[in-house]
Amino acid sequence: MNLLFEIGTEELPAAYVPRALADLERLAAERLEAARLSFEKIETYATPRRLALVVRGLPETSARVEEERRGPPERAAFKDDQPTPAATGFARKAGVEVAELTVKDGYVWARVVHEGEPAAHILPGLLAGLVRDLPAPKKMIWGAGDGPFVRPVRWLVARLDGEVLPVEVFNVAAGKTTRGHRFLAPGEVEVDADSYRDALYRAHVVADVAQRRERVVLEAATLALSEGYEAVLPEDLVEEVTHLVEWPVAVMGSFSQRYLELPDEVLATVMIQHQRFFPVRVPGERLTNRFIGVSGHQPPDLDVVRSGYEQVLEGRIYDAYFFWTEDLKTPLAEHHQKLAGINFQRGLGTMADKADRVREAAASLAGRLPLDENVLREAAALFKADLPTQMVYEFPELEGVMARAYAEKQGIDARVARALEDAVRPTGPDAPLPETPEGALLAALDRADTLVGFFHLGKKPSGSADPYGLRRAAAGLVRILGRTGWDLPLEDVLKAAAAAYRARGLQVAPEAVAAARAFAEERLESLLTEAGLPTLAVRAAQKAPSVYGQMLRARLIYELMQRPEFAELTRLYKRAANLASQSESDREPDPARFETEEEARLFEALKPTRQAVAELLERGASLLPPWDPAAPLPQVDLTPLAEPLAQILALAGTLDPFMDHVLVMVDDAAVRENRLALLRGVRDALGELGALELLGA
Repeated sequence: MNLLFEIGTEELPAAYVPRALADLERLAAERLEAARLSFEKIETYATPRRLALVVRGLPETSARVEEERRGPPERAAFKDDQPTPAATGFARKAGVEVAELTVKDGYVWARVVHEGEPAAHILPGLLAGLVRDLPAPKKMIWGAGDGPFVRPVRWLVARLDGEVLPVEVFNVAAGKTTRGHRFLAPGEVEVDADSYRDALYRAHVVADVAQRRERVVLEAATLALSEGYEAVLPEDLVEEVTHLVEWPVAVMGSFSQRYLELPDEVLATVMIQHQRFFPVRVPGERLTNRFIGVSGHQPPDLDVVRSGYEQVLEGRIYDAYFFWTEDLKTPLAEHHQKLAGINFQRGLGTMADKADRVREAAASLAGRLPLDENVLREAAALFKADLPTQMVYEFPELEGVMARAYAEKQGIDARVARALEDAVRPTGPDAPLPETPEGALLAALDRADTLVGFFHLGKKPSGSADPYGLRRAAAGLVRILGRTGWDLPLEDVLKAAAAAYRARGLQVAPEAVAAARAFAEERLESLLTEAGLPTLAVRAAQKAPSVYGQMLRARLIYELMQRPEFAELTRLYKRAANLASQSESDREPDPARFETEEEARLFEALKPTRQAVAELLERGASLLPPWDPAAPLPQVDLTPLAEPLAQILALAGTLDPFMDHVLVMVDDAAVRENRLALLRGVRDALGELGALELLGA
C-alpha cells in the first residue's frame, strides 16, 4: 500500500522548508519502524504552502512480534507454590494468565505476543503526532488556540491507497483534496500517492523540490542567454527562491545605467540580499544594468510584474548610489578618524583603539613575514576606515569591500586597497580567506585582539552561548594562519596582540593569553577532525611550532597510521620515551661504551631516522601546501613520501631487539646514561613528528 500525507499551510519561511522536510522524513521513518510498519521508501515534497510525504510499500498490518518479558524474582513471585500479588500483577501487566508464566534463571518470565494491527488503524494517530511534533525554531498559535505549528494549518490530505484516513489535528480533518496555485488554479485538487506530483503540476504547483530548483535555474539562465547575457546564480539564492515560489516564472528587468558606477559587490548585495533578484552580466565581464526576478505567478501581462520589480529595486539601489557619492566626498583617512566614535567593547576601548592596537601589533611582526612592509603600513593606517561610512552602516555585509572600492576610487595604491578588503576576511565559517599577506596579517591580528581582550575581561564562551562571537574569531584566526603557512607560532600572534594592549595601559595577564591560545587550539582541533583527520593524529601534532606545522604533522602522522607496522613503532616509542625521561643529561651516545650488538645497531639507525623525519617534513611541506583547515583534506599523491616513511617505520626493527634484550637501568652509571642517551635519540628523532606517545597502546 502507498500513503500520501500532506500538511497544507499558510506560506512557510523559505529557510525552514529544507529542515522541515528532513525532519518530517526522519520522524516518519522512526515512528513507522516503532509501529512495526515496514516500507520500501519515503518521498518528500514541499512548496511554500505545503509539506508532504509519500510512503511506498506499506503492509496492510503491522508485523507480529513475540517477546519474552522478565518479571520479578521467583522467590518474590511464588510462595509455597502459590502466586503472590507480584506474580499476578506482572501477569496482568503482560496480558497473560498466571499459569502461562515460566521460571528461568531465578526470574519469572512472560511470553508476550503482539499481533499485527491494521495499518489503517495505526496511521491516523501516527500522522497527527508528526504534525504536532515536527520541530521548528519558532511555532505560532492561531485561531481558537490552534497549534502550535510553524504556520497556521489550513488543510490536510491523508490517503492510504484510495481510503481517506481519519486524521484530525488543530481542528482540521484530513480529506482527499489539496489546493492548487493560489491564483492560477485556486480550486481543490483530488490527489493520492500515485497522482500527487502530476495532479499538482497540472494545477500550476511544482511540488518536487528538485524539479522546482531546476526550473528556477533553467528559467533564469535561458532568459539571460536569450539576450546575450549570463545570469549570476548563487547557490544560496537559488535555494531560497526555490522555496519562495510554487510556479517559477523568470522576469528580466533593468535599472539606470548610471548605477553601474557602483561596485559590482554593491549591486549584487542590493539585488541578492535585499530583493532576491539574480544579477546579470556580460559573460566574463562585470555586471550589466539588468536583473532577473523569479515570480511565483504568471499574470496575463508580465510587464506589470517587471515594472513592480524595477520600482522596488530603484528605491533600494538609489539609496546605495546616494551613500556611494556622499562617502566619496570624504577621504578614507578622514573616515578612519570617525572610528573614535564607535565603541568596540566596554573595557577595551573604541574601534579606533582596536585599529591602533592592530597596527602596532602588525608592525611588531612584519619583519618576520614575507610581505611588503610599506603596503602593510599604509593599509594598517586605514584599517576599518569604511566602518563609519554610510554605505557600510546600511549594508554591513559590505565592510572591507567598500574600503577597497573607496581606496581605489580615491587613487590609493591598488595593493593597499586589496589588503583593506582582505583584512575583514573571513566573514563566516565558509567565507573566503585573505589572499594578500598584508591583509592576512591584519585579519589575523584583528581576531587575536578580540580573543585576548575578551579573555582578559573573563568573557569566555560558556556551553553553547557565545554572545561575542569568540568561536568565530578563533576559527578565523587559525584558518588564516593555516592557509598562509607562515612559520609564525599562534602564541606569538596572541602575544603581539597582548603587547599592544599593554602599551595602552591595559595589563593583559599571561594567563589570558594562554587561555586564548588553548581556546584557538581547540577550534583548530575541531576543524581538522571535521576535515577528516583522526583526533589522535591532531593531538599528537599539537606541539608543532605553527598552525601549518601542526596541520602538516597531523596529516603525516595520519599517513603513518594507515600502515600496520606503525602501531608497533609507537608502542616501542612510548616505552623508549618513558625511559629517556629518567635522565636529564643531554650527552650524545658514546659508541665506545656499547656492550651489545643491539646498542650498535640502534645507534646506526638513529642518523638515517633523523634524516628521514627531516625529509618527510620537507617533502611533505612541498606536497601538501598550506590549506584552509575548514576545508576537506586536499587529495594529494603522497607516493614521493614512500621512502622516508619506510625508513621511519624500519626503526622498529632495531628498537624492538634493543628493548627486549638490553637492560637499560643497570648499576653502572656510565653504561646506564649511555643507553638512556640512545633512547633520547629515538625520542628526539621521532618527536619531531609529534607526541607519538599519545598513539601508543
